[in-house]
Amino acid sequence: MLTERNKMDTIDKMPSSFFITYFAKTHNGEQYANGGKVITRKAVEPNPKGTAGRMFTDKNGTDRYVYWDLEARDKKTNELGAWRHATGKWNIKSND
Repeated sequence: MLTERNKMDTIDKMPSSFFITYFAKTHNGEQYANGGKVITRKAVEPNPKGTAGRMFTDKNGTDRYVYWDLEARDKKTNELGAWRHATGKWNIKSND
């Protein structure tokens, strides 16, 4: 199932395990060459400790989704799993 951001009413309707695909301009604070690239990440909702992500529109009108990325490394502990931001448009594919 592929779901576009504008079709989701609330974060409560998110699958618990999913792949998120979106256009990223940076990774770990560094700019991608050529202005960015489309990336796909494996994620869960909520995170393993039970904290939910967050979808919102910022003060500039940009849609944002803060999600738990299973493949990212935590900068403090170097363990797998960290919060990431998707901005603009994204697609969600259930992994349940």
